[in-house]
Amino acid sequence: MVKGMNYKEARQQFAAKVSQLRKEKRITQDELAELIDKTTDYISLLERGERSPSFELIFTLAEALDVPATYLISFSQSGENKALINTLIAEPVSPSVVEPVEEAVTTKEERISDAKRLENAMKSIQELQNLANEYGITDIFQDNGGKTLQLLILLGLRISPGREGNDAIDGEGKEYELKTINISLNRSGGVTTHHHLNQIILEKYRKVGAWYIGLYEGITLKEIYKLTPELLEPKFKEWEEKLKVRNDTLNNPKIPLKLVRRGQLVYSDSQQ
Repeated sequence: MVKGMNYKEARQQFAAKVSQLRKEKRITQDELAELIDKTTDYISLLERGERSPSFELIFTLAEALDVPATYLISFSQSGENKALINTLIAEPVSPSVVEPVEEAVTTKEERISDAKRLENAMKSIQELQNLANEYGITDIFQDNGGKTLQLLILLGLRISPGREGNDAIDGEGKEYELKTINISLNRSGGVTTHHHLNQIILEKYRKVGAWYIGLYEGITLKEIYKLTPELLEPKFKEWEEKLKVRNDTLNNPKIPLKLVRRGQLVYSDSQQ
């Protein structure tokens, strides 16, 4: 740890790195929780700097995020008067920011070049965010916002006001559930539903017009499937029985990909 840094500051820097890497790699908090065998609530606390990881968990997180453990625990003191380029030179660059290179980036000129690339990329991202605002998405980096925007545009939908239980509406006010999954990370798993599914939310699921589930490989949309509540009813009944036994909530019950692919294919990147 850098001399003079307190424990709280180090924990906040660790939290920021985990959150940044997760978003760069297009991994949701739900998916990261599955990868490290923790709850989504734990990931949320970790990324807010309200939970300290164990030594073993640091290595597990590093493996899940595909970075060296030393990157997660390399800290620096903040300085209000540091110039951007000096900060970039002093700090290690996140492995997922730039394309892999055969030799390490060591010169000031190379780092300035990367800073310029980042600046140009952020201008395009801002244009994308401006478009997202029109569809009711205030942060394309949060909760798969960019992917949700893509589904909304392709399907002709808008984000539901409040987003309580249902994600989107059409021009007639009919409600729909929108879900995405990165199948390159989770080919044998399923589509997550709700952090704390209860009977009230389950009844809302039964009343929507349809579920639209986008299958991605990384950030590339491959397919969109439309699932009716009738198709999902056997799974709903299974969850309902579990709720009766638990008399509580279910944490992120999943829709298997095998069931998703029984729905109607409404988009394919090979048949746009």
